[in-house]
Amino acid sequence: MNQQRVAIIGAGPTGCTAALTLNRLGHEAVVFERGDFPRYRIGESFLPGSLSLFNRLGLEEKIEEAGFVKKPSATFLWGKGEVPWTFSFSTPRTAPWVLDHAIQVDRKVFDQMLVDEVRERGIPVHMDTPVTTVDVSDPDRVTVGYRLDGENLEDSFDYVIDAGGSGGPLARQLKKRRYDEYFRSFAIWSYFKKADPFEGDLKGTTYSITFEDGWVWMIPLKGDLYSVGLVVDRSKADEVKERGFEEFYTSTLAKADRAMAILDGAERCDEVRIVHDWSYDSELYSSGRWFLSGDSAAFTDPLFSQGVQMATQSAVSAAAAIDRISTHGEEAEVVHDWYNRAYRETYEKYHEFLSAFYTMASFSEPDSAFWANRRIQDTDDSRVERRRWFDMLVNSEDTTGQSAEEFRDRASTMMSIGRHQRPELSSEFSDDELIPARVRWVADLNKALRSIQRLEWVGQEVLLKPYYKIDPVEFRLLPKQVLANEAGRDMPKWTVDERHQQILQRMQREGIGFKELESALSNAERSEVSSQIIIRLFEAGLLRGFDKNGERVVIQARLRFDGVGTEYEI
Repeated sequence: MNQQRVAIIGAGPTGCTAALTLNRLGHEAVVFERGDFPRYRIGESFLPGSLSLFNRLGLEEKIEEAGFVKKPSATFLWGKGEVPWTFSFSTPRTAPWVLDHAIQVDRKVFDQMLVDEVRERGIPVHMDTPVTTVDVSDPDRVTVGYRLDGENLEDSFDYVIDAGGSGGPLARQLKKRRYDEYFRSFAIWSYFKKADPFEGDLKGTTYSITFEDGWVWMIPLKGDLYSVGLVVDRSKADEVKERGFEEFYTSTLAKADRAMAILDGAERCDEVRIVHDWSYDSELYSSGRWFLSGDSAAFTDPLFSQGVQMATQSAVSAAAAIDRISTHGEEAEVVHDWYNRAYRETYEKYHEFLSAFYTMASFSEPDSAFWANRRIQDTDDSRVERRRWFDMLVNSEDTTGQSAEEFRDRASTMMSIGRHQRPELSSEFSDDELIPARVRWVADLNKALRSIQRLEWVGQEVLLKPYYKIDPVEFRLLPKQVLANEAGRDMPKWTVDERHQQILQRMQREGIGFKELESALSNAERSEVSSQIIIRLFEAGLLRGFDKNGERVVIQARLRFDGVGTEYEI
């Protein structure tokens, strides 16, 4: 193995995850952190994918010992007059690393634990050491300048990963950041002394609660604390300046009746904080000998707590990419293409997901600046015109069959699956009461699929396209193949081989139905995922289906939580 020396800028979850992954893969990582730990950070609510990665990196025992709040779900009071609904993380344990919960953490404690683990494994971590320059002009090395104990120093590395957050020095130097015109928001938040008022399956859940000026997050933390934040429109910035942080926060939170009911008179116990830099992505996420990961690369919106998940999974992906290039240098360009695509598509998926939920709520909440600016109802909305998901939506007649008018219904479908049986939050809620709705949804999906008597491939050719997948245990980047057409559409979720290509080519020639295709794929040793492959081909715009009357059968694309380049999804 050709060991690489990698500079990592930032010692937060992104940087530490990259360091631990590189160390596991046999490379030398050196971490530079501009500040000192422990230090305060927002981003306390995780998704199961992040916890799964930390466990697979050997942190499971320490996380258990820390006693963080267990997060079983995310609960939404989303849209005025809507019944509460819960996105439960309960799922069959199809692999040892698939989890049915996440955690809520104090980032001062959690991030320090990560840094301690990195050091215990012999990885150098330089605190109070800001990176001042990053020279990536040399095709053979990276030169990093940094300040240590008042002295300006520099060192040479094979690669650099900027995991330095929104202020990452390489990200700023490259000037590749693009701010999003749709999510023009800011967050203002504080903490309340408040024990979790709910027991049972709601204990530990996060809350996202809409009100006239935006929405509220509520996160229960260890020690009977609640993190309570407001996400409001950027147009409120002048009002914050005029009234001050505290008055604006207190008076605006008071408008959120459903959040105030949960707080039930609890007293605020910390200062009010604010962050303005919001949704952005990058024109380029990696090239040559550099990678952007975490908030240095992109940030969408905190509604689904995906920030740390995107950060940690992108860190694993960057480490795996460096490892692959170290032994297969001739693949460097295509590995970078994979990393850039994986990051871009993950950002786009969350962008689409969030846009659908905001649009849905905008029709029930008052027509304030926030909700008026979060509604997508025209096919020429300039704020999202460069988004691939929007282009597919408004030009979908020949692919998915979805229309712009059906866009908000995709959020409504997910809400109906998690809808509570009571109009108010209650400890009587049980995850089991969601089972009938899930069963009905699956039954309706299966009914639609089984009504398909003729399938068409979208395109002239059924192709196998090279792709990469990260091994979920070893974290090595491995070459695979995925199904594609000549127009560039592909379905990267499931990897396939020539047998699957031949089956799809026969389908293309003979126009077989769903049952026949499912059976053929099952016989190709993919029985456990044959129907999932077909559904994904529909979602990718590679399949069309027709019933016995020749009518188009539309399989609604699902909105999913997943990560950057890694095998984890809920």
